[in-house]
Amino acid sequence: MPTSRTARNARERVREEMTAEILAAARAHLADEGAAALSLRSVARDLELAPSALYRYFDGRDALLSALIMAAYESLAAEAERAAEAAPRNDVGDAERWLAVPRAVRRWALGRPHEWALIFGTPVPGYEAPEDTVEPYARVAEALFRPVAEANAAGRLRTDDKNRAVSDELRAAVAPVSDELFEDLPVANVVDCVQAWTTLVGIVSLEIFGHWRNTILDPGIFFEATMRNVAEELGLT
Repeated sequence: MPTSRTARNARERVREEMTAEILAAARAHLADEGAAALSLRSVARDLELAPSALYRYFDGRDALLSALIMAAYESLAAEAERAAEAAPRNDVGDAERWLAVPRAVRRWALGRPHEWALIFGTPVPGYEAPEDTVEPYARVAEALFRPVAEANAAGRLRTDDKNRAVSDELRAAVAPVSDELFEDLPVANVVDCVQAWTTLVGIVSLEIFGHWRNTILDPGIFFEATMRNVAEELGLT
């Protein structure tokens, strides 16, 4: 005779499986119609369910969007962390090791363009992303800049022009990043890291959203050259 614990575990499995099906159907809608057109009704229709059935899992479109965004961030963070862990260390310079995560981010985006658009594309009108996205977002940044932090701690980070003055206004602007992620880095280096992140997101977005057409004939080669320049700007050798 099944125990209450067994029954509860079975219900949890069913809920997890149903949630996964809903999210898969919602991702298909992202690909076909974009985030702004997403609705529980359209997802329910694809699953041959009454729209009211989906409210047992998500209390509205915004909750479904939030789940999709969190899943995308978690997936990207996991990919970045795997790349950082797998990056070669022996006989490879910090700059070469740093390239592992940008390459992984680009691969992830090329494989999941609609999820990239969901987290880095046009905001959905009337929707505000949850604060929970901060944690996986920070994990991507930590993986990306791990070689910078390690090179700095070991005294390998190139310091020419890195002692430049940083205005009080700029120091205040990057304070959350300095305080939460790079408290041991000089502020000038933190500014370089933020600029590197914006360059990475920008160059990947330009490729994903089709803006290189008839402009950059080989986005992969251009990406590699740009990221190597960024590594140099970060002071990595």
